[in-house]
Amino acid sequence: MNKILIAALGFYPEPHGIAQVAYRHALALHALGYQITVVTRTKTNEDFPFKLITINQKKAYQSLLKTSDADVIFFHGWHNWTSEWAIEVFPLRGKTVLISHGTNFNINFGGFRGELWWWRKRWEAFRFPPKMHRFDYFVFLSDQPDPQRMSDVILAKKLGISNYTIIPNGARPSFSHSKATDFFKARNIHASNILLCVSNFHYAKGQGELLRWFLDLDLTDTALVLVGSKFNTFSERLKKLAGNRLNKAVFLLTQLKDEEMVAAYTEAILFVSATYTEVQPLVLLDAMTAGLPFLCRNVGAVSTLEGGLCFKNDTDFKQKVVELLGSASLRKKLGKEGKEATQIKYNWEKIGQQYHQLIQQLTP
Repeated sequence: MNKILIAALGFYPEPHGIAQVAYRHALALHALGYQITVVTRTKTNEDFPFKLITINQKKAYQSLLKTSDADVIFFHGWHNWTSEWAIEVFPLRGKTVLISHGTNFNINFGGFRGELWWWRKRWEAFRFPPKMHRFDYFVFLSDQPDPQRMSDVILAKKLGISNYTIIPNGARPSFSHSKATDFFKARNIHASNILLCVSNFHYAKGQGELLRWFLDLDLTDTALVLVGSKFNTFSERLKKLAGNRLNKAVFLLTQLKDEEMVAAYTEAILFVSATYTEVQPLVLLDAMTAGLPFLCRNVGAVSTLEGGLCFKNDTDFKQKVVELLGSASLRKKLGKEGKEATQIKYNWEKIGQQYHQLIQQLTP
């Protein structure tokens, strides 16, 4: 069976998206019988069924790549050391595949800070097109031509590049076996309707707007629960914004265990997100797997996901929140559609088969 090398800037048990996806990617290919080696910066005592190499130095990483006997090497993401350092030593013995988690040089959040970020990224944008010709193959999560986060998809079509395939992410399997545990009641959250938002506390995730819109609605017997990985200066700003509604109608939680997160998705009535930029958010895939309908800003590939609705602005958000809260049948319909989609399309067993087919295509 083919030897596969997977390079990722982070790996399980780190909670961020690339780390989680790379972990599931490795597990899926290992289950199919491939000899897997993962190279990452993550240090862990986890007992994996495959080899994990921790590397922090550029020379050591490049040496590993040049001497690797892997048949296919997967690089998770642009704009990080795994792909940037690798390009310098191309070509390699094995086929090189860039798994795109989106681009960042065309992101513009608006305002002075957003404009400054955009201008700072112009050199990176100028240097990007040649990189599209360095890898043997690409995996995109979607072919949705989002101008902010999917510039590589747009550029591939513009340049006539056809050496790519679409393979989406999958949700965490544990979310398909969820059950209620009175998670919210144990935290003194007793509202009948709970809106859940799971995301790092950061202005780019739109929690500030989300919170203001929720307070404007002044809904009865309804709570907004914001869950992040850790508290920070931005979460303190959110607490001040909540004012006297904090711990009454607005709650901020952090550092939830996996089983607690599953319970939160199970007991909520609606997942909400006002994030300004995404590609294919794992939190929405988790919501879909749990049968929880979502309402999310129309960014990235979100509009292609089943199981929820998109909004364009504050008025649209408020109208759709009221509509969803007032229609149990609509929530049930969306939840069912999302759950079915994860069983058919967004699950790692079937995604593993898609990667298997790609590897066979690249290594005849």
